[in-house]
Amino acid sequence: RLYRVLGRRVGMQGVRQERPGAGFGPGAQKGAAPDAARPSVPPPLPGQVAGKPGAAPGVFDQAVPDVAYEIPAPATRVGTVLGEIGSVFPGFSPDGFLKEAEGTFRQVVPAFAVGDRTALEKLLTPASMDSFSAAIDARVQACETQRSDLRGIESLSILDAMLVSAEDGTRVGRIEVKIVSRQVNILTDREGEPVVGTEAVTEFHDLWLFERVAGQSDARWRLAASRPA
Repeated sequence: RLYRVLGRRVGMQGVRQERPGAGFGPGAQKGAAPDAARPSVPPPLPGQVAGKPGAAPGVFDQAVPDVAYEIPAPATRVGTVLGEIGSVFPGFSPDGFLKEAEGTFRQVVPAFAVGDRTALEKLLTPASMDSFSAAIDARVQACETQRSDLRGIESLSILDAMLVSAEDGTRVGRIEVKIVSRQVNILTDREGEPVVGTEAVTEFHDLWLFERVAGQSDARWRLAASRPA
C-alpha cells in the first residue's frame, strides 16, 4: 500500500538516465489520488546538514548542488499555457513555480515518512490528503517504520500545463512536473527487519501534478496527484 503513494525507484546509483523532452504523458485529473508510492522517511529539510543545530540525523555536511530547472520555451504549446496561467495568477513565473515545487517536494517526503498530517494538509489538495492519510494509517496498522535519506534533487522539469474552468466558473491552473531525485529508502517491519528498500542510493523519477485555484487567498500550488515517471 505504501509503495503506491510517492513513486518508485528507477535503477541503482551510478547511472543517470537521459531526461525526456517536454512532451506530456498521461496526466492526473483534478482531485486524483496518488497512484504510486514508495517508502520514505525523513530526508533532510532544506538547509539542514549534519553537525549543525537542527540538523537531521545522517545528513552529510556538504555543499548542495544546484537543481536543474527545465522549462518549455514560450513558443511551445506548454509555454503558451504557462503564459496564460501568468495572466490568471499575478506574480506567477515558471522559475518561481519550480522553486516552490522543489520546496514542496522537500517537505512532503519527510512529512509523509513521519506521518505529519498537519504539515501535509498545508501542501496537498483535500483529495490528495485523503489518499496520503490512508497510506499512513495502513503503515501504522502494519507496525512498519520508514527510514529515508534524500541525498539530492537532480532536476525538475515542467512537462505539461493546463488552465481549466470548474463547474462554478472558477479558473484552475494545473502544472505537471517531473522530479528526479536520489534517495536511500528502507521500510522495516515491527521486528526491525527490512521489507522494502536498500542501503544503496537509488534514482527516483516522479511525476507530480500541482494545482492552484484562482481567487483563493491561499497562493500556494498544492500537490494534487503523483505517480512514477
